Amino acid sequence: MTKLFSGKEVNAMLGGRKIIAMCTSLLSDIENSRFIMQLNKLLAEKNSSLFIYAINSDLYWDDRNIRADSSVFSLIDYSVTDAVIIMYEKIKSTAVTERIIKEASEHGVPVIMVDGEHPGCTGVRYDYGKGFEALVRHVMEVHHPKRPHFLGGFKDNPYSIERLEVFRKVIEEYGFTFTDDMVSYGNFWAAPARAAAEKLFGRSELPDAVICANDIMAINVCSVIFGHGLKVPDDIIVTGFDGIDEINFMYPRITSAYCGTAGLSESVFNIITDILEKGIVPEPEAVVPKPVFCDSCGCKGAESAFSSLRLGHFNDRFYRYQDDYIKLAAVAEGVQLQEDTASAADCIRNMMPEDEILSSLSIIIDRRATENTFDYFEKMKKQYLGDELFLFYDSDDKDFIQRGFSRSEIIPNAEKVIARGYPLIFNVISFMDAPIGYICFHYYSYDEVNYCCIPAIVSSLSWGMGGFVNMQYQRYLTSRIEDMYRFDHLTGLYTRLSFQKEYERLMKSLEGRSVPVTVIITDLDGLKYINDNCGHSAGDNAISVTARALQNSCPPGALCVRYGGDEMLAVIDGECDLVKIKTGIKNYLDTYNRSHSLEYEISASVGIYCTDSSDMAELDQLVRRSDADMYAEKQAKKKKK
Repeated sequence: MTKLFSGKEVNAMLGGRKIIAMCTSLLSDIENSRFIMQLNKLLAEKNSSLFIYAINSDLYWDDRNIRADSSVFSLIDYSVTDAVIIMYEKIKSTAVTERIIKEASEHGVPVIMVDGEHPGCTGVRYDYGKGFEALVRHVMEVHHPKRPHFLGGFKDNPYSIERLEVFRKVIEEYGFTFTDDMVSYGNFWAAPARAAAEKLFGRSELPDAVICANDIMAINVCSVIFGHGLKVPDDIIVTGFDGIDEINFMYPRITSAYCGTAGLSESVFNIITDILEKGIVPEPEAVVPKPVFCDSCGCKGAESAFSSLRLGHFNDRFYRYQDDYIKLAAVAEGVQLQEDTASAADCIRNMMPEDEILSSLSIIIDRRATENTFDYFEKMKKQYLGDELFLFYDSDDKDFIQRGFSRSEIIPNAEKVIARGYPLIFNVISFMDAPIGYICFHYYSYDEVNYCCIPAIVSSLSWGMGGFVNMQYQRYLTSRIEDMYRFDHLTGLYTRLSFQKEYERLMKSLEGRSVPVTVIITDLDGLKYINDNCGHSAGDNAISVTARALQNSCPPGALCVRYGGDEMLAVIDGECDLVKIKTGIKNYLDTYNRSHSLEYEISASVGIYCTDSSDMAELDQLVRRSDADMYAEKQAKKKKK
């Protein structure tokens, strides 16, 4: 045993509780939820709590394709975490596991490996080799098959290889010569196992015992045997390995060995107790799976003490939430269609009352996901959540207010929620391989069905929230594109096309009323001279400055447009001070000229025409009349030179 640190300081917000972080996958796996229930009940007696960080699928040992939801493990706050549990066989990723171990080690937090091994870590695992050997020996010693056959998982899988070696070793001890035709592969799954079993029926001589590397394959082998009119175990013995619930509802019940995660909960608790109370890390422990001898090998198995209860759970998992899955899809669609975060949160609450599937949860997102100008899914792909967070939704508080959120808060009302003694379950919401935020589930019971529904909830809200964030950015881009067509890029005034629409809208609003309407036109003086002698960039600058002079001098709400190359037009409805406007344009340009000392001078000629909305001519006529006034001013300037 190795001496360890003295422990974390007491955190007042957590009520002095010790926090155990558990990293896992697939809470829909019933053994996972049972492990959590059993371990948390034991921890509660020690004033300790489980914080569960889960992904919703295993990673299949493919470290090249680690998905965004694995960033959930970056949420672990090591300043309040006393130990980390890694469910190695659930996560199925060496890279992810090593990253967690590295971060825990950097913070001096011990790591407990469950069903796996890693240098420097304690833990507990099943000794599958010994468990499988006990099962094969039982078949050989008690039932004496003459033609044993092994159905492995994937051919190169280490567990499949180990079980094949055990099978070979045991049958050779009983006088058999091992040959390659004693082995088939069913990839640990239903359809491949059925295909492998069908091939056996194409042989001239059938095996009289099929020893399968897991229960799923054993169940399907039995089905194929029954389909060919034979009986188990009368004609062919079948055994599995895992001890999953389904074997209790088969006829005949499948001989297996219990390897459920829940069977390791007490050993894990003992390790945690040594760490927290004694300051020591015990050596890793190996547990031999317990054989379950039942009818499929020819033994008379004892009746399952909890078959009725588990059958009820199966019924719930298949039927209880079928309608809710449809509602979740509707929620996801509804959230995507909202125009702001408040209405998106209201959509969740209104479509899913608090007594339904979306109760007992909080949604916290990255603050950048609320910024519609941020290209979130391009810039956040394969990144971690930022430190600036945003409380998006809280099912427990009808009157909650969306606000900035500190990661150290964990969830709203954390102290009150944690004091109830149930686990907190964290899942990342992700979309297009980018994490958006996280959901924290805080159920107040150990209902297995709730745990089984978590993947569906997370998946639906990921699509909903991802679509919402994406649509926000798409709306922003659309508005930018509209602005490009609506406003002239050089002057910032309306383009002629968009001005026409705004002008028609204004005239419609003035129908039947008598309101003064003023048309002002400005024309830049000497643009050709500026372009020829100072360059076109200087000419562009002169046009832009003249446009600003017009816009700044007109009252708010005036429609200002770049009407031609160097002509700007303004339409003003209502009373206005024409002298002030005209003087304002001249003063703006004079001030600009004095302050910039350019090699050219910017000046403009201004024309004004006033009319009444009750006697409006066509726009072209109004422009011509104001243009005539402007031309008269331009001619007067030329005569003065």
